[in-house]
Amino acid sequence: MDFLSVAGEGYIPTYTRTDLTNNLHGSASFRTDTQIVTKQKMRSIIAQTKKRVKDDDAE
Repeated sequence: MDFLSVAGEGYIPTYTRTDLTNNLHGSASFRTDTQIVTKQKMRSIIAQTKKRVKDDDAE
C-alpha cells in the first residue's frame, strides 16, 4: 500500500482499493483508504503490525 506524505498533515492513500486491501483492512481492524492518516495513527498501525509479527514468531 502506497501513501503520499503531506507535511504537517499525515498520509494520503495513493493505492487502488482491491479485494486484497479490503480484506487486509478487515483482518487488521483499521482503515487507511477513506481519509488522511495522521502521523500518530500511522505510528500506531506500524506498531500493531510489529507486535503481531513478534506474537506470531513466539508461537
